Amino acid sequence: MSSEIVIKVEGLSKCYQIYDQPRDRLKQFFFPRLQRMVTLTPRQYYREFWALKEVSFEVRKGESVGILGRNGSGKSTLLQMIAGTLFPTSGLVETKGRITALLELGAGFNPEFTGRENVFLNLALQGFCEEQIKEKFNAVAQFADIGRFIDQPVKTYSSGMYARLAFSAAIHTEPEVLIVDEILAVGDAPFQQKCINHLYKMLDDGLSVLMVSHDAYQIRSICSRALLLQRGEQVLFDSSDKAMDAYIGNNIEEVASNALMQPFQDNIKTDLKVDSCNTASVFLVSIHDPILISNNLSGVSELRSRGPVDLVFTYRIHGNYEENISFVVNIYREDGVYVFGTTTKMQGLPEFHPASCGRVRVHFPSFPLVSGQYKFRVAVNDGRGLNILAEAVPVCHVSVRDDFKSVGLVDIEHQWSHEAITTDEVKPI
Repeated sequence: MSSEIVIKVEGLSKCYQIYDQPRDRLKQFFFPRLQRMVTLTPRQYYREFWALKEVSFEVRKGESVGILGRNGSGKSTLLQMIAGTLFPTSGLVETKGRITALLELGAGFNPEFTGRENVFLNLALQGFCEEQIKEKFNAVAQFADIGRFIDQPVKTYSSGMYARLAFSAAIHTEPEVLIVDEILAVGDAPFQQKCINHLYKMLDDGLSVLMVSHDAYQIRSICSRALLLQRGEQVLFDSSDKAMDAYIGNNIEEVASNALMQPFQDNIKTDLKVDSCNTASVFLVSIHDPILISNNLSGVSELRSRGPVDLVFTYRIHGNYEENISFVVNIYREDGVYVFGTTTKMQGLPEFHPASCGRVRVHFPSFPLVSGQYKFRVAVNDGRGLNILAEAVPVCHVSVRDDFKSVGLVDIEHQWSHEAITTDEVKPI
């Protein structure tokens, strides 16, 4: 394997034996052997289920690679085999350097051991000597920030404390390759941002990353290449743009509803109301008063297609959050069809330093949607756009009216022309 390759997968497959009844497992153990002894063709008492079949790709040093596919397509199976927690049926996995897998936080922690003892054991299993472990322990404990509970059995921890310690222990092993199954949401909002910032630093330091995500924005902003799986088989391994386009084009997942940032559902975060956006206990930022302004009229609920419109909202910082921020806007039809989405980062704008309170304005000089009912989503993300600090959904319900010059979703500017030609110029399709 080349020195520039940190993960190499060739023809990797995983097959499970599915038994319809418990006694079939016992039959499979004895009967085929007896049948061979009497020169009969052995009978198979199970069905084969191929969770993964003939997958091949590689990850270069310092590269971030995404894995795409619907639930059940084999993504987690692939990650487990690369991490070494699952053995393949056939194929080859080669890795170079220390690998940290954020698949199931706290896997391997002994509930009877204290937090300190579990961290020491975790680091020892990663190959660190006693002196290195003692040095790293202070960093782990400081990052987890669970105070004196570090010397209590982890079975007494809350789920949040357990996740904090497990995540801190995992990321302080100095990995050369990080395997992530979805972007993690660990603990409360300040700790989540702390985790995201640490991951940013690791990425900037040239860490190789293999990550699973359904999010187009995350895949395109973090990963240079992506692997697309469907029913356990490899569809393609190409640039993240091409892989995501294929993922969306094949309608493998309900990408129309979650192609940017987070899935849009009217029932998520229902505490984010327009008139009482009380998110201080959950988020670091809260969003207030989103309205539409058109032709000097504020709070409009009806627009003319291709007319100008501004979306305006205010935000408020809670606590001591001082990191840079970015902004998001999404448009959906009332039936949930995803119409449009963008962020200040996607538009190439610099990260914004947060004020204690601020006002954001998105100006659409020409609103090209055709007649219909629409709604908006607005959000405040961290500066690099991966962590949602606050969102408000759905807001600014609006009815769009047009002159019936087009149908569909968008009235695209165009021109028609016509000219007479000879029959010789007419070519069959």
